[in-house]
Amino acid sequence: MQKDFVGCYIKLFSELDSTNDYCRELLRKEDVREGTVIRAINQRKGRGLSGNVWESAKGKNLTFSIILHPWFLEPSAQFSLSMAVSLGISDFLKKQAGEVSVKWPNDILAGEKKIAGILIENSIMDNRLEYSVVGIGININQTYFPKHIPNPVSLRQLSGSVHSTDRCMNIVCREIDKWYSRLKKGGGEVVRAAYTEKLFRLNTESSFRNAGGEFTGIVRGVDNFGRLTLEMVNGEMKHYNLKEVEFVI
Repeated sequence: MQKDFVGCYIKLFSELDSTNDYCRELLRKEDVREGTVIRAINQRKGRGLSGNVWESAKGKNLTFSIILHPWFLEPSAQFSLSMAVSLGISDFLKKQAGEVSVKWPNDILAGEKKIAGILIENSIMDNRLEYSVVGIGININQTYFPKHIPNPVSLRQLSGSVHSTDRCMNIVCREIDKWYSRLKKGGGEVVRAAYTEKLFRLNTESSFRNAGGEFTGIVRGVDNFGRLTLEMVNGEMKHYNLKEVEFVI
């Protein structure tokens, strides 16, 4: 098995507070083989972007984290890792239930409903990414969601079938590895082009919200730093960092 295969080693826990937190603690104690996956059947305190909570019914879904060592990436290019992971998850879901899109920066949508989310935490040393902990949640077999969760959907709801979470785990690891390997071999522009094609509401006039209120724009892609590129109604192109803008759905 190749050295850097994502999922080369999967450590399964019946319960953890957070798979990302477990990975970061593990990395403080020892060298960890790249591609190692920490998976929890039940994650009590899963986290999303901006401090959001990722809620998942016990045993119904996939909640896991991947440890990577993307030393080949400069910190300014770290969003390319998020793009590669998004593409791997999208390819997995496409094979199981059809086309999905990526709502910048880190959500995977089926239609306008959220089926997966990503939280990547990086450690930077000597102007390189020392390690990355890639936290992933994918709704697989859950059919009931708490009312406060906005627009969730699961693979079972989309496909009408119950899925083996173990089989799904193996497939999604292979798909992520495919895109990560491409990125590692210098395929950053290929990754960005493929990610752009997957963007939610690409080239479509949409409503957004920032600190100044709601406005209209058109998603045109992401720049080299992973910032969302929007075309304003006057034709001006603007770039937005994480947390500076959000879709109004």
